[in-house]
Amino acid sequence: MGRPRLYASGAERQRAFRQRLEAETARVDRGALDRLHARLNRLQEAVRAAAQAGDEVAAACEAAGVDTMLEKLTHYFETRLRPTRHP
Repeated sequence: MGRPRLYASGAERQRAFRQRLEAETARVDRGALDRLHARLNRLQEAVRAAAQAGDEVAAACEAAGVDTMLEKLTHYFETRLRPTRHP
């Protein structure tokens, strides 16, 4: 004996698929997304230029990808918030 059907028809299966897809997909304004990408690229270029000019923080946070650079910047500033321990 086979397993019971989840959907009565192909149309019902397709509807369920579209509902799952809609639930996991974010809709964004294309112009806003393009502006965000431009700002991230500008930040990456500024960090790269500052690192070349000798800025220590920029050198520590420089990365090939924006995601990695943001992660390094976040880590840098989060660790600055932690209290230092003196012996």
